[in-house]
Amino acid sequence: MKRAGALLLCLILIFTLASCGEAPALTLPGPLAPSAAAVTPTPSPEPEPQTVTLTLAGDLVMHEGLNTEARQPDGSYDYTHFFEDVGHYIADADYALCCLESSLTGGVIKTYPLFTSPDGLAESLSEVGFDLINTASNHAMDGHQSGLIRTLDVLDSLGLDHVGTYRTQAEYDENNGIVVKEINGISIAFLDYSYGTNGIPIYNFPYAVNLYNTAYMTTYVDPDYDKLAADMAAARALGTDIIAVSMHWGAEYQTEPSANQRNVADFLFEQGADLVIGGHPHVPQPMELREIKNADGTTRMGYICYCLGNLLSTMKSDYTYLTALAQIELSKDPATGETAISGCSYVPVMMVNLANYGTASLAGWQRQLWDIPAPIADYESGDDRGGIITPALYEDLRQALADCESIFGPLTPAIRG
Repeated sequence: MKRAGALLLCLILIFTLASCGEAPALTLPGPLAPSAAAVTPTPSPEPEPQTVTLTLAGDLVMHEGLNTEARQPDGSYDYTHFFEDVGHYIADADYALCCLESSLTGGVIKTYPLFTSPDGLAESLSEVGFDLINTASNHAMDGHQSGLIRTLDVLDSLGLDHVGTYRTQAEYDENNGIVVKEINGISIAFLDYSYGTNGIPIYNFPYAVNLYNTAYMTTYVDPDYDKLAADMAAARALGTDIIAVSMHWGAEYQTEPSANQRNVADFLFEQGADLVIGGHPHVPQPMELREIKNADGTTRMGYICYCLGNLLSTMKSDYTYLTALAQIELSKDPATGETAISGCSYVPVMMVNLANYGTASLAGWQRQLWDIPAPIADYESGDDRGGIITPALYEDLRQALADCESIFGPLTPAIRG
């Protein structure tokens, strides 16, 4: 009754106001809006691990034949054609390194026993896609101190990082000669050492070449473990995610590492190295992943190649024309901040000399680094690359692949490139 009375009163009031010309617009009540359904928040996606792919390459031993082939009609030097078949493995890496066994003196070009090279070599390395040049080798002083300094100046002018040799004591003292790079959110400390300087003393400027031997003028096999320990302590103190150490060491033409190499490698791993990259013997030596026990009882994976072999050279002795582009993938767990080796592979490479097969005129070049499985697959599918791959070259490629696998280890698919 109360509701009916109230409704009647409202109607009378509305009628009255209408008769006075003041009736408001009538809005009928609509249905109640349903309460908003509870919205389930979309979970944030798990952050992806940060990854870095490194390409590790061998030694540049700059023999006369390489310079002759690289010389251009205008007198400049272009070495990029040596890399045409394998350059994508270098360019596609997040960071790539190799070892320069020469000096960029800007003067007369020399080859064995003292190597001095034109600036075009460094320019070509930059164009191919290398990022870091290891400069500590037994040929680091071939251009004497002035040549060493100029080499670093040229690399700097091209934006190429370098490690292993130094212009001044102050330059070495900064981070104990260690180069630190952050790549895709992963930081890496790079160190580089040589066993000696081919009998050229550095008494007046001991900082110039990073040597790991106390007897660098004589026996070459007296590791300075105190220096290595101090340097590795400095590397650990930098707090990087990974420590990578390049070593110019070992006996030439030996496909097995020496006891000295093994002992130094073990020490480096114990001191915190994650990657150990070897060079100097001119031939391949084994690579391996190994489990390393940390001081706190935990373990981590480490990678070593005792020697990657010659990247560029004109050597003909057994295995001196074989090398590898090692590919290392590093991944950083976004939850824990821990970085580890998440992938490891290598590309077996042969320095092909077409003069040995009589097909250089067809190719327009004599020497080139080849990704060994690719031309084998081409030939077996009926593609001899325009007559360049002869039956003899095909057989040599097959043998080269077998040799690489017997020394470096079983082949796995490339990580990138």
